Amino acid sequence: MQADMKLPGDPLPRFIKIYEELNKAKGFFGDASSLRFAAITAISCKGDASEVSKKIRVTGDEIKELSGWFGELRSPLRFIVSGILVLNGDSAADFINEVKRVNDMFREANLRRGGIYETMAILLLRINESQKPVKWDTIIRFKEIYEQMKKHHWWLTGPDDFPACAVLTGLNESPYKICNTVEKIYQTLLKKSFSSGDPLQTAANLLYLSNLNPDEAASRYHRLSTVFRRKGVSIWQSDYDELAILSFLEHSAESIVDLVLKHRERMKRLRPKPDKSITFNLASGIAFLELVQLDKNHEIITGTKALINMQNIINAQQAAAAAAAASSACAASSAANS
Repeated sequence: MQADMKLPGDPLPRFIKIYEELNKAKGFFGDASSLRFAAITAISCKGDASEVSKKIRVTGDEIKELSGWFGELRSPLRFIVSGILVLNGDSAADFINEVKRVNDMFREANLRRGGIYETMAILLLRINESQKPVKWDTIIRFKEIYEQMKKHHWWLTGPDDFPACAVLTGLNESPYKICNTVEKIYQTLLKKSFSSGDPLQTAANLLYLSNLNPDEAASRYHRLSTVFRRKGVSIWQSDYDELAILSFLEHSAESIVDLVLKHRERMKRLRPKPDKSITFNLASGIAFLELVQLDKNHEIITGTKALINMQNIINAQQAAAAAAAASSACAASSAANS
């Protein structure tokens, strides 16, 4: 892991402190979901909770101002992005300028427009390059990975896979080998009765980062799912990415599940109260950060930063989707009552 990423020995109290600090300034119309995910991202940031919260707020406001009236990052989603920028020692101005520059490079490479997914992919590419300008060779490699994904799942692969492509772009293997291995993981998961679709493709992309062979990765994933279900927790497709994150851990499925459920009880007491999907997401993230520090597998520990960056982006995408759904529901309700 990079030097600027220091995991606290007990991440739960730090998460709660950062979230409470962020929530103080939320305002009546603020989005608590984005702030919760921003707090998860910020657990590893340097400084106390108040200092980190202030940096995220200031950077978030800068992103909003620089994005313009119709920018995709004017929404509360910007606070998750802000948390990632603070974690990586980046600035809002430099990031927004790089987004504009790399947007043009994507068009030159004949990549389809990806909206918010493209912006998130550029953020990950920028992190891979340690905040240096993204190179043309990187864009070509990105496109090659995307095209290889489409060969396996042309009906599933789209702009929502851009962030995964960005993470995979930073790895040493050839695009062909990467995507073939991801496909083996995907097919092995299918044989274990997980539902096909975008969430399973995302899970397979994440599991590739574990450096486990496809059979072992799928077996860990299945064991965790089995234990969760045995303890009364339904695993939906929206939970597939969390299950993939937890599969990195070299702990027994029982101990992992028990810790997630313990943390989930604390998540239920957050205010405003999160829904079940959010409590599972948050609890899984905190359990991962707590347990990964006890692992002795050096490859897994050094791969944690890429994994966490990817999960932060997924959280941002989910928060954006939830906000859009809520906005649509509100508009529909208003229309019905008018």
